[in-house]
Amino acid sequence: MHRIDHPTAVSVRPTVAAAGTQGYFTEGDPLAGQEATWVSADWLNDLQENIARVIEAFGAALIKGDGAQLLQAIRGLISTEGGLPVGVPVPWMGSVASIPANCVPLMGQTLPRSLYPLAANHALTCGIVVTDADWLAQAVHRTKFSLGDGATTIRLPELRAELIYGADIGRGVRGGNIGDWLGDDLKLHNHPATSNNDAGHDHGGLTSTDPGHNHGFEGSPAAGNPDAQGADAGASMLDLTQFVTKYTSVNGAHQHGIPWGGVHNHIINVLNAGGSETRQRGVGYPYIMRVK
Repeated sequence: MHRIDHPTAVSVRPTVAAAGTQGYFTEGDPLAGQEATWVSADWLNDLQENIARVIEAFGAALIKGDGAQLLQAIRGLISTEGGLPVGVPVPWMGSVASIPANCVPLMGQTLPRSLYPLAANHALTCGIVVTDADWLAQAVHRTKFSLGDGATTIRLPELRAELIYGADIGRGVRGGNIGDWLGDDLKLHNHPATSNNDAGHDHGGLTSTDPGHNHGFEGSPAAGNPDAQGADAGASMLDLTQFVTKYTSVNGAHQHGIPWGGVHNHIINVLNAGGSETRQRGVGYPYIMRVK
């Protein structure tokens, strides 16, 4: 869109004529003596200014030959002054194929700046944009915009399977800057557990049945002096070299009870449980963003 730039144009708008009776254009009818409608400078200037000022209110400069400026300006003004702004992720309750034509899913893809000037302008000025090299190399940046190739594209945030929290902005609840990706985590905690203290009990068990056995021990010989060399005649003495192995009697088949253990506790082991991630209950829909 551009203002008239013909050599016959003037730099100052002429004084507007007094308003007449408003009506409609006609091609005229010579048989009925009806002239065709004259197109006046006042009417053309009104038309030109009503179009140009919408584009300028959006903040764009008029570009001769660009027939899309009015449409872009209207969409942009709606998004900033009454509609859903560019840059707002919203869940779409439908399939990816059913997403409206003026929106795209936020899945880390690149967009041409020339085809999506509103999205490109937001990405480059929103304050959460990084180089594409950093976006690709560091997971913490993948939920932000990137500069794309630095000239003709931008890259959108990757929000598939992500949950959006309110940014901390200095409150101190959780770390991370605006737009930083936060991996799943579980707050530090413990699992205290004890068994009941028992004043004493047995476990009601028995050993296996033994078919019967005896116990061997070292016994001394009867008093006497079978070899009393060097001793007085008739003395009674034990020869300590003459101890012999003796055995108790066989007790027969029997069992042994297991005694109770007195006052004691039992160790409790807490086993691992859970799945592949920490998450709250919910449902998944694709995040989309207006780009036109």
